[in-house]
Amino acid sequence: MESGVEELPEARIRVLGSGREVGRAAIAVEKGERVLLLDYGVNFDEEDHPIFPGHVRPRDLDGVVLTHSHLDHIGAAPYLFVSVLPKLYGTPVTLDVSHLLLKDMIKLNGPFLPYDEVTVEDMLSSATTTTYGDEVEAGEFVFELLYNGHIPGSASVLVHVDGHRILYTSDFNTVETKLMEPAQLDGVKADTVVIESTYGASNHPPRRETEDEFYKAVMEVVSKGGTVLVPAFSVSRGQEIASILAERGFEYPVWLDGMIRQVLDIYLAHGEYLRSPELLAKANNMFRKVRGWQDRRRAYKKPGVIIASAGMLKGGPSLYYLKKMFSDSKNAVFLVSYQAPGTPGRRIIEEGVFGEEPLPVKARVQWFDFSSHTDQRGILETLRGLRGVERVVLVHGDPAVQEKLKARIEEEIGVDVLVPSNGDIIELD
Repeated sequence: MESGVEELPEARIRVLGSGREVGRAAIAVEKGERVLLLDYGVNFDEEDHPIFPGHVRPRDLDGVVLTHSHLDHIGAAPYLFVSVLPKLYGTPVTLDVSHLLLKDMIKLNGPFLPYDEVTVEDMLSSATTTTYGDEVEAGEFVFELLYNGHIPGSASVLVHVDGHRILYTSDFNTVETKLMEPAQLDGVKADTVVIESTYGASNHPPRRETEDEFYKAVMEVVSKGGTVLVPAFSVSRGQEIASILAERGFEYPVWLDGMIRQVLDIYLAHGEYLRSPELLAKANNMFRKVRGWQDRRRAYKKPGVIIASAGMLKGGPSLYYLKKMFSDSKNAVFLVSYQAPGTPGRRIIEEGVFGEEPLPVKARVQWFDFSSHTDQRGILETLRGLRGVERVVLVHGDPAVQEKLKARIEEEIGVDVLVPSNGDIIELD
């Protein structure tokens, strides 16, 4: 017998990106035809062309939440705002840095993008800034941002829908860095946890050890008359390295070049999102910003440090400095960012060469683990600290790493673990 009452559709999660892959984050929380989209990022192919996540209809969106400003979490988002203007949410820092990065992405990849600068401005015009602990109603959904320790302004998202509590960690970190406090997720109640697994099969060395090792290596080079090139990600990593040197009163010249400079200014304008705004301000006052080619030509000619984008040496001023410095054994190239397979930075580490010829790198080369992602130990500790967890969904990781992490979680925590592919649907019953 029919009751005459229409049954409400149950909630579910659709993985549009970051399923069995690192990057291209895009998680859709759905109820019926309504969607709350958590991130919408890109990866890049071997020719540096952007690869978008799975499709979602913009008119179905009750909101788009950007958890932080890395391109693998925001790079596809403007595409959703070409013809309609869904509500956009993020912290002020995330929105300001996203504006900067998306405009730069258009300059570099414009012909391969389905949006332009006008679209980015339209997207940001529909934004509502929110911060940690604010409870936000977005159509069928209620969500709040939680402090997650990754980069300034970054957040995990706790979504309430249809009686479920879904925690999407996004990228997060459980150790103190110069810019950030550890993630604050202990005690959060969630039945479903969508968690990153980037370093789910390994552990980072203690952060202080890495900082000490890095500073000692820098001093070894400059004290013998050399210059240290530090290729660094523009968002967070460059400012982190500058803060380490400033904290220790580094007395040699330090030059900041590339987008690192503009992001630093944005961070200082939002000091409440920094662990120690005073330390970053000290770095800003102590060190020199490259203002043009005259500065660029001066920077590498005397002992000191150059912190320059891009972090994998794929372009930007860091590549210019490398070409000037690689052949002198007094100099050093200290890599502090993740080096993806096939990138110039990865090749320098593994083969000691760069360029098409290729040319041998005579400068000292060393890599330091300054990751802003948590490791296996941090993932397990985080899951133990949550309440009411019934299922764990692993995203943003290599499949082999995810299988190892899945086994550890099931054995030590005793909850169901799913490792979805892109396009998979997780029913919340």
